[in-house]
Amino acid sequence: MSLGVAVFDFDRTLVRQETMAIFLRLIAGHGAWLSACCMAGAKASVAPPRARMGVFRAEMLRRTLADKTANQAQDAAERLYPRLGWIAQTTDALARHQDAGRKILIATGSLSVYMPTILQRQGFHVDGLLSTEMEIDGDVFTGRMATASCTWSEKARRVKEWLTNVEGPVWGYGNLPHDEAMLKLADHQTVIPA
Repeated sequence: MSLGVAVFDFDRTLVRQETMAIFLRLIAGHGAWLSACCMAGAKASVAPPRARMGVFRAEMLRRTLADKTANQAQDAAERLYPRLGWIAQTTDALARHQDAGRKILIATGSLSVYMPTILQRQGFHVDGLLSTEMEIDGDVFTGRMATASCTWSEKARRVKEWLTNVEGPVWGYGNLPHDEAMLKLADHQTVIPA
């Protein structure tokens, strides 16, 4: 019999920050990152209201990650790690779930480019990581997403799919409103206050 699974969001759930902005600034440099913010904002401002966040994110990723190498991404991930403030309530809960023998799934809109490094540096051994995947050609990022952004309903869809072959109760940890759909999949929900 399975002991179940604990599903954790990352940004503002396990750590206090929104990590993607920090990572993109580290890999692109402050000036290029600021320019990308301005250009992405301008492009998003003329998009239909429901599409604005997606347009902004896609443009930011294109402008900051295109032509960067996997080694540059690894270096930026290493520099990101010490800047993170971990939330004891949820990191302790993750450790308790692991000690109880439950599977651990991290589901985040953060990028697969840096998440494995951050989790490894923190000493987390997870059974699954659902994140936003970036397209890479050889050793160079194209700046385009290879998957949909792992946020909102897309995150819930991917978590539901991952849970298909897992038996037992599900614990969910996230923040509102971003993780509401994912948390609805859990038998036991914990909302981390903003």
